[in-house]
Amino acid sequence: MTSRRSFLTHVLALSCLPGSALAAPDRASPVAAVRWFERWLAAFNGPRLSQYAAFVRSHMPALVQFLDDDLGMREVSGGFVLLRQEQTGPDEITAWVRDRRWDRYSKVVLTAGDGRIDDLVFSGAPAPADFRVMRLDEEAALEALNRKLSTEADAGRFCGAVLVARGQEVLFQQAYGLTSVASAIRTSTGTRFCIGSMGKMFTAVAVLQLIQDGHLKLTDTLATLLPEYPNTRLARQVTVEHLLSHSGGTGDFFGEEYEKRKPELRRPSDYVRVFGRREALFPPGSRWGYSNFGFMLLGAIIEQVSERNWESLIKERVFDVSGMHATSSAAEASNTARPLVGARETGLRDLPFYDGSPAGGGYSTLGDLHRFGNALTDGRLLDAAGFTRLTEGTIQAGAAKWSRGLRVAQRNGAPWYGHGGGAPGVNADFAIYPKSNYRTVVLANRGHPSASNVADYIGARLPYA
Repeated sequence: MTSRRSFLTHVLALSCLPGSALAAPDRASPVAAVRWFERWLAAFNGPRLSQYAAFVRSHMPALVQFLDDDLGMREVSGGFVLLRQEQTGPDEITAWVRDRRWDRYSKVVLTAGDGRIDDLVFSGAPAPADFRVMRLDEEAALEALNRKLSTEADAGRFCGAVLVARGQEVLFQQAYGLTSVASAIRTSTGTRFCIGSMGKMFTAVAVLQLIQDGHLKLTDTLATLLPEYPNTRLARQVTVEHLLSHSGGTGDFFGEEYEKRKPELRRPSDYVRVFGRREALFPPGSRWGYSNFGFMLLGAIIEQVSERNWESLIKERVFDVSGMHATSSAAEASNTARPLVGARETGLRDLPFYDGSPAGGGYSTLGDLHRFGNALTDGRLLDAAGFTRLTEGTIQAGAAKWSRGLRVAQRNGAPWYGHGGGAPGVNADFAIYPKSNYRTVVLANRGHPSASNVADYIGARLPYA
């Protein structure tokens, strides 16, 4: 349920610089990389997205497939403020930037080619040590959130739904925009949105339930649980703990092979058969590396151990227990928001619904996700040991940590745990702040970082405790 653009986005546009500054560097070199970066930054900050599109087609042909994502990223961010840059390779420039409209920081890596830009990639970057947002009292924080969302929605830059709660009490709940380009139906607080990889947290809870019931151990290996796993050597090394914490080196499954064989990929066991011969990307347990395939393997383990379909087990033991009656792995045409890609200025378009799996891609609502948070924290889903396994970070993952299933991080100094999700036309964020007991849910049918920006904004401004 992810792609290269799920949380890594790259952008480029035609600049408004004088003609001499626009002359294309004719070959790859440190000087060429600097000049291309200068063109890119002026272009990205330019006023017209149609020029952006023309530049991508002319100078970044390999990246035209990501054009819709780029347009959305530019519209949401409002452009970038350059903080610093440095040469990080013979033909490579790395720069750190901040969104004009939001608190978000990014790292941009540009690679110059022969008369073109070969690659331009964004990844999230931590805020500088001296960056601080003033925290507000609860009423003021919610008022600021309402003003910000109204401004962004009125300008067509945010489409989705937002909930803020303190414990079980809902403090703020609003929806914005349309469910699709083709319809005039407005979103509501009960609209179902694709939640992307956020669905992984349901898979993690189901696995931890099987552990607390004595059917699994964190130290169990793939070889023990899936004896038919094609790569025997890897299967003897990768454990349930590795899969839950994204430290097994099992990588992704999206790509050319996935697109070619997609019709035959129906059950988790199909993914094992097709992708299970690959070697690990790094020694299992040695570091963190986000893995969609790892959670597909957890789905296969659920089915092997429980002798049940993973969907039916999660419905019974997670959704039904939590009261999540609008949540499922499959889309429903009624009251479900379609993924939207592109930008308002150049035209948004609908994408088909995504299919859900143990790695994510399901559908849920603000209310259901709030009910999940309540069931998680009041002990209906996991016992004390299982709750600790799910919510305490065990492995470093960039500026954050990862537990056995969740991201554990800070926003403006406030610790939180939760999960996000993203794909073209999809972005979602679920967070619980244990010190203050605030919970936030942001669902968007626009791509990353539409929901992440909102979650960061309110998470940085609510009272710390």
